[in-house]
Amino acid sequence: MAARTIRQLREDVTARLLTLSGWKESRVAPDNFGRDADSLAHKCVSVAPVETTDLRQYRGRPAEGTLVETALEVRYSWRLAPKSMSDTYDDALDGEQAIVNKLMAYDATWPLSYKFQLVSVTRTTNDAGEWVQGTISFRVVQTLPLQ
Repeated sequence: MAARTIRQLREDVTARLLTLSGWKESRVAPDNFGRDADSLAHKCVSVAPVETTDLRQYRGRPAEGTLVETALEVRYSWRLAPKSMSDTYDDALDGEQAIVNKLMAYDATWPLSYKFQLVSVTRTTNDAGEWVQGTISFRVVQTLPLQ
């Protein structure tokens, strides 16, 4: 297994999600996603590696790297159409499922060093009823390089 950095993990996940039709990456930092109207865009995603912990609990070997677990959040937004909120809410759920499917599927384009596990999915609609904002949480086990 090739060791990948946290930056590479974020870049790999983002690149994979951008292969979904119509999705784009947010222009703001992941922690600021959804805090203002400028960060909300229809079918917009933000990938946030929230926390990384060492699974071996001891010093790894530089040539091999160290086994880590990263809590990864994919945050998304979906615009609700005023005249068909129920239908577009269902479309948002379909979009959410497409994200899960894309990250959980293993194929030749996905580094084999990543082991993804779906942890939780949360979603809210803003007070004005214009947007669905969701967070899809994953647990990713990978080897982190030490050199």
